[in-house]
Amino acid sequence: MEWFSNWWGELDIILQILYCIAVPGTLLLIIQTILVIFGIGGESAEFDVPEIDAADLNTTGGSGDFGVMGLFTFQGIVAFFCIFGWTGIVFMNATGLIPLALALGFVFGFAAMYGVAKILRLSMKLQHSGTLDMKLLIGENGTVYIPIPEDRSKRGKVNVQIAERMVECDAISESGPLASNTPVRVTDILAGNVLVVEEIS
Repeated sequence: MEWFSNWWGELDIILQILYCIAVPGTLLLIIQTILVIFGIGGESAEFDVPEIDAADLNTTGGSGDFGVMGLFTFQGIVAFFCIFGWTGIVFMNATGLIPLALALGFVFGFAAMYGVAKILRLSMKLQHSGTLDMKLLIGENGTVYIPIPEDRSKRGKVNVQIAERMVECDAISESGPLASNTPVRVTDILAGNVLVVEEIS
């Protein structure tokens, strides 16, 4: 390891600090990515920093579409240090100007942290919208997809749009048999998420 000692000893103190930031940050980022790929870690990997919540991101303030606190997740901080370190190293070697290298490292690191926060926000929104509260369908309009018979023990299907999503649900009728493409309104939800609908006159 003599070559390493020689190489390390020849480095400027600022470069040594940047390497001490960049290398651990990169290793953590790689480990974190592997854990995510295999479905391990996820939310538990955020330690005690504020978590991103789909609602909080729109209410924590700030000039963007989420507040400042939404940036400070474990994933975002790791990304910041990784990009900050390597950007600083590249520009230190290229220019030798410490203030410029640190300033650009901060800018690129912050951009990486912001990008991670945006990705987490989008994933939280997708996760949030993936679980639909069926009660929200009451009062919504839809269209019969598979004809609904008069017998309430038999079901048809309806398509109902809510929150920019089109959902297909089993349904029974309160207003007699309903043919395909009949416009209907949801009046109730029964066990098993069966919609009770009536024809819109």
